[in-house]
Amino acid sequence: MKIHILAICGVMTTPLALELKKQGHQVSGSEQDKIYPPFSTQLQKAKIPINQTPINSKIDLYIIGSAYKNIPKTLNEFEQITKQKLKYISATNYIAQYIAKNESILIAGSYGKTTITALCVWILKNAQLKPSYMIGGQPINNFPSLEISDSPWSVIEADESINGLDTKAKFLYYPVKHVIITSTNWEHKDCYPTNKDNLNAYKNLIQKIPKLKKLTKYCIGTSIPYQTKTNIPNKLIGQFNQENISAASTLCHHMGIPLKIITQSISGYLGIKRRLETIGDYQNILFIDDFAQNPNRIYSTINAIKQQYPKHPIKVYFEPHASFILTKTGLKGFKQAFSHVQEVILSQIPYKNTISKSKRSTAKDFKSEIGDKLIYLPLNQTIEKHFINSLNKQDILVHFSSGGLDGLNTLKKIINYYKLKK
Repeated sequence: MKIHILAICGVMTTPLALELKKQGHQVSGSEQDKIYPPFSTQLQKAKIPINQTPINSKIDLYIIGSAYKNIPKTLNEFEQITKQKLKYISATNYIAQYIAKNESILIAGSYGKTTITALCVWILKNAQLKPSYMIGGQPINNFPSLEISDSPWSVIEADESINGLDTKAKFLYYPVKHVIITSTNWEHKDCYPTNKDNLNAYKNLIQKIPKLKKLTKYCIGTSIPYQTKTNIPNKLIGQFNQENISAASTLCHHMGIPLKIITQSISGYLGIKRRLETIGDYQNILFIDDFAQNPNRIYSTINAIKQQYPKHPIKVYFEPHASFILTKTGLKGFKQAFSHVQEVILSQIPYKNTISKSKRSTAKDFKSEIGDKLIYLPLNQTIEKHFINSLNKQDILVHFSSGGLDGLNTLKKIINYYKLKK
């Protein structure tokens, strides 16, 4: 088939494009003019052309990525597709129809999804079950983020967001037989006007589970009648990661996978890139990269680092990318999130014209919430210079960012300075 993907550069659409190409389809895509690694390099390596294919009837199927509305080019192309009555499907529906299988496992919740999804996939692979799957991140164990197989098993990272052509939570499109829900925080305020609306989405997901007879809860609390602690040797740090491992191992054991395979898989599991990932250790300074933006996730990440390195000062390089951070009301909780760090360097706050001036968060708002340990440095060169002049032996620098390459490039320059320093 000739398949063209709108908004091809994304955690869902790029891996999908690579898999479709691997299966023998002719794949092309559309995106904004300026695209960045890793998506740009992955697509280029696979020889998938971008922005070179005009909308035409010779394309057998158009897959519409969730971000198509955010890009003028793809928004215009979708109008052409509908005007010409060409065949199309949303990326969400494509996942639901071609990746989700009879034994469908969904991993949902506000945090932990990517780590648990990848671990479940890793266990099922080692059990020779050959699942179809979709992971919203890149496993360090070096297997693809998405694969389609003939196996009756599938594992999908199931997000609650509503975007693109979606009219309800993404996880409500996917068939489900087994589910892990890690948490139900009200993160996507742009999708759900109230927390009640957010919780209703999760209730609807639970109601989809066929013949629900047993609900397994995993957490720490006296109200939970059955509890188990993960004593399986593993390479991940942090209490939240041990809970993630407990969730994956409990589900896989419940599905009949031998305990030996589960324990061996967990012992060899390396985690996800940009999830508490150590990316350098030079001059006795540790550099960690993490995707977190939510205060709860940031607190958990910092707490995990603090437990692992109790005597090391922690400094933070924070890039505010998540949409909820761009509003004044979205800053609640960041004081607690950064309570164990010495300083927080805040990079440039993105401007969004859809947020009114009265609601838009400013550096002053961040300072008011976090306190004097926050320093606003909107220029990358200034951030680079700051950390080159201020980091000391035993320091840990944690970079929190969920998008863009500017911050990562700045971090690499900082690391490279200490790497080459004599």
